[in-house]
Amino acid sequence: MKKINDIIIFIPTYNRNKSLIDCLKSIKKIKNNNLFKIKVFIVDNSITNNSFKIIKKFNKGSIIKIYQDHEKKRGIVFARNKCLKLARKLKPKYLAFIDDDCKVDKNWLTNISKLLKKSDADVITGPQLYENNYKNNYMYLFEKKYKKKLLRVNWAASNNVFLKFDILKQEKNLKFDLNLNKFGMGEDQLFFSIINKIGYKIFWSQQVVVTEKMHSHRSNINWIKERSQRLGILGHYLDIKLNGRILGYFMNYIKSLYLFISCVMIYINIFNKNRNLDFINCLFRFYGKLIGPFKFKKINFLK
Repeated sequence: MKKINDIIIFIPTYNRNKSLIDCLKSIKKIKNNNLFKIKVFIVDNSITNNSFKIIKKFNKGSIIKIYQDHEKKRGIVFARNKCLKLARKLKPKYLAFIDDDCKVDKNWLTNISKLLKKSDADVITGPQLYENNYKNNYMYLFEKKYKKKLLRVNWAASNNVFLKFDILKQEKNLKFDLNLNKFGMGEDQLFFSIINKIGYKIFWSQQVVVTEKMHSHRSNINWIKERSQRLGILGHYLDIKLNGRILGYFMNYIKSLYLFISCVMIYINIFNKNRNLDFINCLFRFYGKLIGPFKFKKINFLK
């Protein structure tokens, strides 16, 4: 097993102190954590920095050192860019991002170490599973589904990602896109898609697992409609940023046509037990892509 000598795990947080503590407890339970030189950095994005006292208390007697900083500018993009700024200052060998409502598997770092040893991965990511405490878990509509246990992918989500610091060292201007702050999502997809486009290798492993707390507001149809439309609008912007304006617009409307055809196919498939949910998801993504070029600058989902 390849020993990870220097890693900082960054956790942006916003008014989720209870979940954050559960997240930190899971990090403390990482198997063979004595083999890894781990630091945790919390970046609080709340106005009052309300996690400070709680983390200070939790930090007492902890084997893993936990540091804190405060990002006053509201939004996940500002918080994640603060993490990048801190990483460039501290210069660890590796850094990782997880969300404040996630718990890492006890073998999370062990499995990352094994993958580093047998592959030339620059970035490692894996699945996000969900706690089974809600009957209606609609997140399956938005998660990538891979059949292989290990494969190279084009991007990673920042709720479960590990990367070499050399990427930030070489790509000095690399940061999360401020234009996506109003979306509260998608900034990680673009960030890691750019890393992939530069030529760095991103690997997804079935064994690099985190578990997320299921939130009640994600268990209703209106949330599916809002998120699907947002993803459609977002997709237009990503296509342009990654492929240029002309090709980006072309790809957006080709994908719109594909989604429209998919909607029809889903609707006529009466044997699909999730037909209604799949149809709503597809329809609102189609609508989002259709209006994306005209609505992107006007829409603000940040609350």
